[in-house]
Amino acid sequence: MTRNACIAAVLVATASFAGVGPKSTGPKGTVPKASAALYAAHAEREGTAIGATVIPSREAQKAFSTPISRCCTVVEVAFYPSKDQPQEISLNDFVLRVEGTDNAVKPSSAKVTAATLQTKAASDRDLRISPGVGVGYNTGGYDPVSGRHGGFDQSVGVGVSTGGAGPKPGSTEGDRNAMELDLNEKGLPEGTAPAPVSGYLYFQIRNTQKAHHVLEYTMNGKKMVVTLN
Repeated sequence: MTRNACIAAVLVATASFAGVGPKSTGPKGTVPKASAALYAAHAEREGTAIGATVIPSREAQKAFSTPISRCCTVVEVAFYPSKDQPQEISLNDFVLRVEGTDNAVKPSSAKVTAATLQTKAASDRDLRISPGVGVGYNTGGYDPVSGRHGGFDQSVGVGVSTGGAGPKPGSTEGDRNAMELDLNEKGLPEGTAPAPVSGYLYFQIRNTQKAHHVLEYTMNGKKMVVTLN
């Protein structure tokens, strides 16, 4: 093969790889249910419907290998476009509000969320907690049962110490990449949706049982509001 032919082959291979890159690295999402009505809350406008459910922290820890509950409220969102009218889906079109407060955030991408978790892991103190039993000698007092002065005292406690050297779990670049891959795999796909799609959105508001959330989705300049819990 001549030098020019080799260069041409490399360029073709590079172009082909670049063409499939965005599709292969984008969020794949989850499997949407049969209808938006099957989610905890739903709304519809102009033939387009969305269903949404807040994922409790315990369930989120089962769904992800990433400790997502340390930073975020996770909402599964399903999008059902009207027939023959595909809609563009963007993270910027969603807002999560906490009722009764001024807290309102847009969802974070998998990359931003993974970086947040990495920063938290690096800043946390690495504490090791271990049970212990202590035995000491008491030189004072009189024990009417044994008839002895002084005696042995036993106490049960918990010892706390800082961890040793080495990177903390979740704090390395490799950890961040793994978390990003995990979150991206299940995230809500962006782009044109000609058919129902679903996936998770990550909002950097801590999820609490007492909080009541409202999800807002802006479609063609108009808001769809879904009260989640």
